Amino acid sequence: MELGLLIPQGYFDEFNAWEPRRAWDRMVEIAAAAENLGFGSIWLGEHVVSKWNPRAIAFDGVTAMVGLAAIVPRVELGFVVVNSTFRHPTMTAKMAATLDVVSDGRLLLGLGAGFKQNEAEWVGVDFPPTRDRLRMLGEHLEVISRLTRRDAESVSFEGEFVSVRDATNAPATNGRERIPLLIGGHGKEVTFRLAARYADEVNVDVMPDELFEHRECLFARCDEIGRDPATIRVAVGINPCWPYRDLTTTGSQRMMDQVDVPSVMNVDVASVGTRVEELTAWRELGVDRIVCAAPGVADSDEPLDELVAHLEAAGLTLER
Repeated sequence: MELGLLIPQGYFDEFNAWEPRRAWDRMVEIAAAAENLGFGSIWLGEHVVSKWNPRAIAFDGVTAMVGLAAIVPRVELGFVVVNSTFRHPTMTAKMAATLDVVSDGRLLLGLGAGFKQNEAEWVGVDFPPTRDRLRMLGEHLEVISRLTRRDAESVSFEGEFVSVRDATNAPATNGRERIPLLIGGHGKEVTFRLAARYADEVNVDVMPDELFEHRECLFARCDEIGRDPATIRVAVGINPCWPYRDLTTTGSQRMMDQVDVPSVMNVDVASVGTRVEELTAWRELGVDRIVCAAPGVADSDEPLDELVAHLEAAGLTLER
């Protein structure tokens, strides 16, 4: 099982009232610490404004990852996730290929359709219904998957949302065969079918007691198109501001209340147990990757130390 660390970048108001350079320096320190501790990957997302205070610092995930790639030379670099609706898929492919070269082939490109209307308004793009955004994501995946292969020829595609004519992408990768793709979500009808067709990995945002049925459905979607389910990885994540009962140090991090829970998650915050219990459950379920988070790590190293202790208590070992 691979263990990754989500690096704070401001979405959860981690850098509220900070000076920008101090915030960036702290991101660098946390990424370096993750690599030194033995985490196999570091992760950023894409949010253009902070969750609670729209005037708080929120760094661009793509630009920040380019900076971190040059500073932490060994770990895999993952996105959970890039909002594909913010840019044309040819530009996403160009960005990904450039970052893959800069990082010497360490990129895992996570893509999603976005879920926050205020962010779409900030960017100045439409925010159609979920079904339309997912259809758009499918077209983007078709284009991006073809433009991020080493042997890619020119791509032409005419869809409902995307039009591409004789597009090329040089370089397409750092030299490896292709850039692996990740999809975040747990929609059984659409998301999992897109994952079966395009993804190397799925970050399934469900609780442990829901994983079995969702994983079985994902594997069934692979069977539908003749894909070996063993070729797709299942990842899960630890929320950076989830109110686990065994957290003893969270710094200034605001923790989530029920009203903050995304509509796609059916979770009662009052029923949340300990982080050790959840980590243990993921280990016993045999997921391929856990993207971990340490609430309050922007403020000090103590939350990261506590996370490492919780991983060990759950029987999970970092590769130091």
